Amino acid sequence: MLPRRIPPRVAFEACEGKREGDPCSFKSSQEMLDGECRGGIENKFACRPYRNSTHAGTAQETPPEQKTGAMERAVTADPKVPGMTKPEQDTQHPAPSNNSSDNLPNQAASMPPQPHVIAPTPPMPLSIVSDKMGEYAGIFWTCLAVALFFTGTTWYGFYRYYILPLHRLSKVTQQLASGNLSARVGEGLVQRKNEVAELGRDVDRMAERIESLVGAHQRLIRDVSHELRSPLARLNVALELARQSAGPALGAPFDRIERESNRLNELIGQLLTLTKLESDGGMSQRAEIDIAELISEIAQDVDFEAKNCDRGVVVSSCETLKLIGNRELLLQALENLVRNAVRYTASGTVVELSLRKKESGGRSWAHIEVRDQGPGVPESELFDIFRPFYRVNDARERQSGGAGVGLAISDRAVRLHGGSLRAFNAPGGGLIMEMELPVA
Repeated sequence: MLPRRIPPRVAFEACEGKREGDPCSFKSSQEMLDGECRGGIENKFACRPYRNSTHAGTAQETPPEQKTGAMERAVTADPKVPGMTKPEQDTQHPAPSNNSSDNLPNQAASMPPQPHVIAPTPPMPLSIVSDKMGEYAGIFWTCLAVALFFTGTTWYGFYRYYILPLHRLSKVTQQLASGNLSARVGEGLVQRKNEVAELGRDVDRMAERIESLVGAHQRLIRDVSHELRSPLARLNVALELARQSAGPALGAPFDRIERESNRLNELIGQLLTLTKLESDGGMSQRAEIDIAELISEIAQDVDFEAKNCDRGVVVSSCETLKLIGNRELLLQALENLVRNAVRYTASGTVVELSLRKKESGGRSWAHIEVRDQGPGVPESELFDIFRPFYRVNDARERQSGGAGVGLAISDRAVRLHGGSLRAFNAPGGGLIMEMELPVA
């Protein structure tokens, strides 16, 4: 069956120099086609493939310009294409030779009707495609910039009105936990009308109430301590007068009254000191302190007193270290630890003191240890012994002396200097008090 569309250029070239009916072969866009030279309805003398012919060879793509030109010629040659006039057909297709025109009527009569071939739309030029792509890219980046702007604005508003107030609340609660009862959320937050602002107002009310209660408690202890000092002073005067009037026969009872009076007077002094430390007082006077010299002074004084009880105090190691702080507070804190260790160490043993430099967290620390040879403290109560008036039932009986305030004073004084104080049981027996102070 002869094709209705215009043959490719290679079909014309295959019949060049040949006669009507001569065998020929040409390459289509799919493969090699074999046929014979014939004149078609396009009035062209070209190689026409045999009907049901065997295709051989390898496929070879026809260049795109050849395909486009062939399709355009097919549309032009087709008399049924709308808008095509006879003069246009005659202009594009010259008259064939005499040999081909003789067979044209018979061929046209024997050919079955073929479907119309519509030429495809030519591809868009690259310049137009580039312009379109640039326009689409501009729209994309504009939309992306608008989306990022609104996202950033929304996140900034959320951060300003919710995250920042929560950070402020967290900071205030941390200050309250560290002992700064004057910390408040502030008017800039509590004047808002949301849940976070309501929480801030509740925190401020709680802080005011806690500060009021703690202040009243400290004032009560301070006032009671001062009020007890005057009766004790009068009691001591009356005791001396009674001792002189009664004579030596009643000396033992009067001695007991004097000891209890002195113990009560010492307790009142400790309460006043603790109250002062709880209010962060006593830290205004700071100076450079030679901690090694301070430890040697305490060891000599307490050792002199401990010899009467068959005990002693020795300094095992001591490095020269200096720090900034209040000398009186550190002296009292260390002395409380050493005297407490002497009180509970076994008879015939000594309390060991050591001082060395320690590097931790990128800072230098004065590491002080006070070790006794006593019964130790249960593990569950190692943190409670630094609470005021706390006593351990087994190891710290009331008959051993002390009121349970000395360790609380030491702990508070050390924390005011930015250090830490802890206790743990020694592997070989006894209790170790470990104090760390930042070195200047």
